[in-house]
Amino acid sequence: MPTACVKRLVLVAGGTGGHICPAMAFGQWLASTVGNIEITYVSGSRPLEREIYGNAGMEAVILPCEGSPIGTRGAASLTRWLQIFRAVGEMGHLFRQRKPDACVLFGGYVSFPALAAGRLQGVPILVHEQNAVAGRVTRLGVRLGARLLSGWNECRPFSPSQFAPVGTPVRSMKRLPRREAWNKLGLGEFPGGINCLVLGGSLGSRSLSERVVEISRLADFREWSFLVMGKESGDNHLSDRVWGIPRRWDMEMLYSLADVAVVRGGASTLSELRAWAIPALVVPWPGSRDDHQSVNAQLFRDGGHGLVWDEVQGNVAEFVAKLQQLGPPCDAGETFPADPGIAAEQINQSFLREILRTLEGRDGSWTD
Repeated sequence: MPTACVKRLVLVAGGTGGHICPAMAFGQWLASTVGNIEITYVSGSRPLEREIYGNAGMEAVILPCEGSPIGTRGAASLTRWLQIFRAVGEMGHLFRQRKPDACVLFGGYVSFPALAAGRLQGVPILVHEQNAVAGRVTRLGVRLGARLLSGWNECRPFSPSQFAPVGTPVRSMKRLPRREAWNKLGLGEFPGGINCLVLGGSLGSRSLSERVVEISRLADFREWSFLVMGKESGDNHLSDRVWGIPRRWDMEMLYSLADVAVVRGGASTLSELRAWAIPALVVPWPGSRDDHQSVNAQLFRDGGHGLVWDEVQGNVAEFVAKLQQLGPPCDAGETFPADPGIAAEQINQSFLREILRTLEGRDGSWTD
């Protein structure tokens, strides 16, 4: 059991599940592994953020802001700037009240108030960048002296000497037998064959869903079942081989079923797929800032974890061929050598080592 000098830690994450889930995963691991530690979560006030924390049974300090003022105009921009200034004040009050040893920013618009207040209060700041291309707050944080931790071995535009690659924390889950996982989802009779999980991110993706419904009718996929997460509740048997799954945050059953996945290029999702050893066809969202999803997808592919398909330049035949290339034989059975818990433990240990290095200049050896 580690003995850490960190007794009070603030974890700031907002916006989408891609920022929040890694923060919660790391915080939950710390709470169960490191004795006598006080963890405070900080989030924005969007309904989606409240939903994610609430679903996990966790409480977060809610800052009075709903998004970045950058990219908005007129009254909306002014309102958001006022929210940001108020949030900086509330973060300053929180730092004075709780006196944290460090604050870790996991991204999203809510990270800026914490960065500004931390700089004013002298609180040590670390920034975890899940994507292979650093966002605005990450770049600003590094300029202000924050320690940069990266989910990949690449974090553009920074050189390798400017960041520590620790991976992205993933939720602690265990693999269930396939039939048990299917029954828990309440989808009727277990069909067997190949299961393909389709994830469009916490905001969903209509185009991915429509593409999958289209190809599911092909003879090439007669032994496949497609589970599309993010559909509204109700009758979601979209076709003979396609089931719509209402949005959920407990992914254990879906990952346990998946032989292969079709996903966007969100870093947190790709990290969990790596931990579960689920090969994926990554379809980067064309509208991602700085095209970071394409870079994430390329690194995922280069690591031997899947393939990439460009929905703007590509065609259906390429989509079908790449998905079939990833799909296992129908008699793959129940053998799953990868243990997602081992990957999660390794990432969390690396993360804590870097926090201790930052605060104490340790060599990273924190275990007894």
